[in-house]
Amino acid sequence: MTPTCTALMPTDRCAGSMQGSVFVCRRIRPGFVLSEVVVVVAIVAFFTALAMVNLWGVVYRSSFNTQAHDLVKVFKMAATSAAETGRRYEVVLNFAEKNYILREITTALVAVEDILDEEIILVGEFNDDFQLSFVMFYDGEWTNEAPALIRVGKNGWQYGGKIVLLDGEGNEFSIVVNRLSRVVEFRAGDVPILMPKPADEMGF
Repeated sequence: MTPTCTALMPTDRCAGSMQGSVFVCRRIRPGFVLSEVVVVVAIVAFFTALAMVNLWGVVYRSSFNTQAHDLVKVFKMAATSAAETGRRYEVVLNFAEKNYILREITTALVAVEDILDEEIILVGEFNDDFQLSFVMFYDGEWTNEAPALIRVGKNGWQYGGKIVLLDGEGNEFSIVVNRLSRVVEFRAGDVPILMPKPADEMGF
């Protein structure tokens, strides 16, 4: 007997098998296949978007950390150069101009505007994702407006303290310049620093 198949519409497709002497057709409707494709595409798009968000977060954090460590390198460069050459260097943190300058001190500094071009070794910038919040020195003085001048000579840092930075989300980080140990380190948070005791508490 010749196998038979139920008539199909022109838009139908048939996937069938022999059952005895009868060829049984299973209709595959294009609409059903299209809906599956749409679901798969939507799932792939969701996971792709999720991966992109995570990747952007990693890149963003990496960019902030890179800039922070670059600033740490500037302080270390100043300290190393001072120890090796016996010359004096200064890191100027400028709130108004949103930048920092490493210079070799060859003249007395009356104002930041008076820095000589030949004194400047390098310049870096702060931006919305890498902001300067405030600078506090070990003597308790601090600033978030006037330029902070941190000098170092052959015998170490003239001033020490912390530079508090903000990332684009407002999280605080500190660069601590230790005047006694000469260590410069980058740490998360607004790190407390030990202030010197008043003279009357030290028995003077």
